[in-house]
Amino acid sequence: MSGNKAKVGVIFKSYEPMSSIQKYARQTEESGLDGGFWIAEAYHWFRKYGHEARGCFATLAAATLATKKIPIGLGITSPYMRHPTTQAAECVAIDELSGGRFIMGLGAGKVGTEYLGLDMKKFNPVRTHTESVDMIRGIVSGKKFTYEGELYRCDMPAVDRAGRGLRTQIPVYIGATGPLMQKLAGKIGDGLLLPGLTSPGFTRYAREHCAEGFKAAGRAMPADFPVGGVILAACSRDSAKAKDATRSYTGTYVINKLRNIKNDVILSTSGLPDSTWEPFRKAIAAGTEDKVTHLVNDDMMRAFTCISGNPDECLELLQQLVDAGMNLPLMEVVGANEADNLESIRLIGEQVVPRLKPARA
Repeated sequence: MSGNKAKVGVIFKSYEPMSSIQKYARQTEESGLDGGFWIAEAYHWFRKYGHEARGCFATLAAATLATKKIPIGLGITSPYMRHPTTQAAECVAIDELSGGRFIMGLGAGKVGTEYLGLDMKKFNPVRTHTESVDMIRGIVSGKKFTYEGELYRCDMPAVDRAGRGLRTQIPVYIGATGPLMQKLAGKIGDGLLLPGLTSPGFTRYAREHCAEGFKAAGRAMPADFPVGGVILAACSRDSAKAKDATRSYTGTYVINKLRNIKNDVILSTSGLPDSTWEPFRKAIAAGTEDKVTHLVNDDMMRAFTCISGNPDECLELLQQLVDAGMNLPLMEVVGANEADNLESIRLIGEQVVPRLKPARA
């Protein structure tokens, strides 16, 4: 994807206060970050860390009202949490509210779904996402739509969405950690979204599988096909302050990969040896997984391309991701407070992104 310019966005989980979300969204637009403002749905698991989860669509609506031009994205919510007809209803609401700026992101969201008691052999991720995307697209089209899948069904009357000035197509990006879902993004998705702790190595790994999905569908993967990723970020003129801000969140993500996601490729493609994770595994066994910040050093954060430090350091790390093929880096800003988060967004928009070069071959 040599020569393609990345679009950098900002993403927050839906456990932030609504008033803060609106400030962050407004600052993202004012700072010229054309990758847009995104929300990742937070689930009850985050109460372990003192956060209160809020519904992703309501949170995204608050962000939408604070912006006028930039894309508004959901990265991600889970198809297991809402029936596809309900997901579609939420999609068309946010798209109408935003004036056609909405991007839908669907992914398994295992943190939120592991307690649902679903038969995961029947509701496997590929089948569940395929049927959900089919139904969302059919409903959004406004045409009469009847669907009989293995998992879901609906009989949807027609409505003249185009005549009402509404979009009949809404982009659907697939959130994918494993190779089968990455291939699915190439087969049916309008974009691919990668999880927290995505490194350059994992980006290349995911792009290869996504390209296989395109090939299986009989088409070539466009150079500008959106490949996004959730990237921990804190930018400050005080480098140590920024790095300290991302340290605890890096530890939380490592625990999530080991305990919930159980996908070692995210960890191994960082280039760090497997022995690195043994102290984290011991913490999980001991029930102290919420106290692992001391296990995270600067080298670990660099390996996972955490965009933390001063603007020059953030630029160097972000360039690595772009060169690896990520053209939609989503900065998960994790400062100590609202003021620090706003400063990070400003600095990334004003001093980092303008110096970012197109991807090198």
